[in-house]
Amino acid sequence: MKHFALPDFIKDRYVASFFLLAGLVWVVSFSLVYTNILDASNVLVIHFDSFKGADFFGEKSDVFDIIVTAAIVLVINLALTHVFYSRERFLSYVIAGATLGYMVLILLAVNAIISII
Repeated sequence: MKHFALPDFIKDRYVASFFLLAGLVWVVSFSLVYTNILDASNVLVIHFDSFKGADFFGEKSDVFDIIVTAAIVLVINLALTHVFYSRERFLSYVIAGATLGYMVLILLAVNAIISII
């Protein structure tokens, strides 16, 4: 019987914690979108400028596209970290930290869109 071995980058506590937190932030973003946007029937404000006001409108599918894009970025960065971990460990730390920062920005964007409903 073969034993399944975890990749080395998952065993690293810093990289694993960054990606775990990024995944958790993504789940929170998805749950916020799912619970608040699902019942919305009106047009959503995607971009608001303090000088011009609301200048970019969208539908529910546009907000879900933001969440799907964030999940794709998370998976791609996880794969890049797997590739680069054995070659350049610092780059894998940068990718993991940037992924967490990106997910926090997605959470802020989703909160801004939801707050205008």
